[in-house]
Amino acid sequence: MQKFIITTDGTMRFGDVQLHRDLIPYGDDTCYGGGFWRVDNHRGCIILSGRSYDFGAPEFSRLRSIDTTTAPGSLGYPMFYERMFAGEEYLEPVTISSAQ
Repeated sequence: MQKFIITTDGTMRFGDVQLHRDLIPYGDDTCYGGGFWRVDNHRGCIILSGRSYDFGAPEFSRLRSIDTTTAPGSLGYPMFYERMFAGEEYLEPVTISSAQ
């Protein structure tokens, strides 16, 4: 499955894995949440959604960088987190935090 996490150093990592845990860097045992990703070529963006069963919803306030060594991070598309309100899709822009 196409999943992502936010590592403890604030890097968003992507992969096609069974468990979010499979994306955690060697030596770490946790992360700042995660979810699922898909590329929307029609809109020219990356849609993030959901949450990790083990680590919870992504904490985008902890996001400091995006791993661009693999797709979809390497595509250069803007990213949006998909939320549902009253049965309607809402795409929230995902930005890198400059706070430390």
